[in-house]
Amino acid sequence: MIPAPFDTRSDETVINALTHDPKAYPVALGCHGCHHFAACGGLCVKGLFDCLDLCCNDPDNCTRVCRKAPSVRFADQLREIDGFDFGNVPRAPLVNHQIRDGIVPLVYHGSSRVDQLSGSAFALRLTDIVNFREKTLKFSDRAALCAAYRIPEDAQLILSGVNQDHRIEPWWTLGSAARIGIIEQMRRLGIDMVTTPNFSVVLDQPRTDDMHAMKRILIAFSEFAEGGIPCALHAHGRTERDFERWTAEIAERTEIEVLSYEFTTGPGRRARRSWHLDQLAGLATAAGRDLDIVVRGDPQVVEFLRGHFRKVIYLETSAFMKTLKRQRAERDGNDRLRWTLSPTEPDEALDGLFSHNLRERVSLLRSLYYAEEAAE
Repeated sequence: MIPAPFDTRSDETVINALTHDPKAYPVALGCHGCHHFAACGGLCVKGLFDCLDLCCNDPDNCTRVCRKAPSVRFADQLREIDGFDFGNVPRAPLVNHQIRDGIVPLVYHGSSRVDQLSGSAFALRLTDIVNFREKTLKFSDRAALCAAYRIPEDAQLILSGVNQDHRIEPWWTLGSAARIGIIEQMRRLGIDMVTTPNFSVVLDQPRTDDMHAMKRILIAFSEFAEGGIPCALHAHGRTERDFERWTAEIAERTEIEVLSYEFTTGPGRRARRSWHLDQLAGLATAAGRDLDIVVRGDPQVVEFLRGHFRKVIYLETSAFMKTLKRQRAERDGNDRLRWTLSPTEPDEALDGLFSHNLRERVSLLRSLYYAEEAAE
């Protein structure tokens, strides 16, 4: 039984009901006759005839990529990516990254601080530095960018494309010409790496929407690499077939040196985390060459991934968010932190609290997951 749009069961129960599971269920009966079966591979979900059972049946108000949408709109959505086939995405040159740090803090903004942070590498959110109305960057040069975030001008900078859908979709709607122009501005600013936007692969939507998102991710990678910026491909998926397609493409496209993944939402669920880790390990093995990976979310995945990737770059986000909530890190044994309330005076700068939290968080992560690297 497919969950209704306003299902009263718990989120976890609904997610489990929609999770593709070929060990428990056969490929849905209606999948075999689908025009997109070769690319999709079908869904194995209890009670599903085909992925159109997941359609919202409100085509006039839905923006998903669905065969039940008005035919003109669906055709336009396919045309904008030149179909679901990966093979027609232009090849790009190999652009090697030079990121040295294994743990890179993500800084959301420079507000409530007055001093410059100390550190050799920082991450910013990709869409935060873009003026989408003007189709340009918000900053004219590196000095202005670093001053706004209060980070050193000589620090290495990673732009993370992981964000909520409504924050990353505008990157695509800029259009190819505008994106390429902005990428050139990023190159002139000396951006050291970008991770592609993580256009969503969603459990409760038709598979055509997933494949549209995956194709856009590969196109985004090609555009960044062609623009001369080292880029990490966000190779996420929903089924084994998705990862089979990524496996073949990554093995063929030797310009792909770095992958990206986030373990916060679906992949971060304990019941599904090991499946995603196994898929990533398979990608690394089948590539036939060393790959690096940039990850966000659950840091416990770092230890596993370091056994399969040459370098694991972890984007640390907790210190900044905990600081905004006026919480202070305190060591609780050798393997965890305890966060205690640490109120501030009105208009009091957060420099000291953030620096402390970041230092404690990075120290813990390094001791748990990067001890060997630190010793080297």
